Amino acid sequence: MQLREIEPGLEVYECPKSGGLWIPLQSYLAWQARHPQVMAVPSESGAPVLQDDSKQRALICPESGRLLLRYRVGHGLPFHLDRSPATGGVWLDKGEWEALKSRGLHVTLHLIFTAAYQRQVRSSEHVARLTETFRDRIGAADFSKVAEFGAWVAHHPKGRDICCYLLDNLEPKTEPDAAPNQVAPQR
Repeated sequence: MQLREIEPGLEVYECPKSGGLWIPLQSYLAWQARHPQVMAVPSESGAPVLQDDSKQRALICPESGRLLLRYRVGHGLPFHLDRSPATGGVWLDKGEWEALKSRGLHVTLHLIFTAAYQRQVRSSEHVARLTETFRDRIGAADFSKVAEFGAWVAHHPKGRDICCYLLDNLEPKTEPDAAPNQVAPQR
């Protein structure tokens, strides 16, 4: 691996074969401490297009020889970062540093490996999957109407009352004497 400066004052090791980068933890933390004012404006359009790497095999730490642990990046980026549990160093595939910079994540790289960050990524992914599931089930046009109505109810001062009314009036009514599976006639 060859030593290379990817930012002023941030030296990393680049693999000449793959173009991947190994960022030693101490190098990153020293760079970050010297450049606390460095902030990037997140941009959706500036990120390089990278493939989903969720099927990629585990990598080995170039410093310790141990397996690297994988962490989701989230924020619309489909790849994972690989971090050494022994040294704290981080492996980035080619183009990942630029993608992180495009979202302003390069200055807080160390936070991606925290439980709180990973929980937020999983939660965001869950909401996105749930939204997509209901969009598919309801249909795009009707889903748009439901989402608009939902946003209106969420900000309405009587939103809870509206939800109660809807739930009480949308469920099928059964007569007290009726069999459990028999629906009461509409009035």
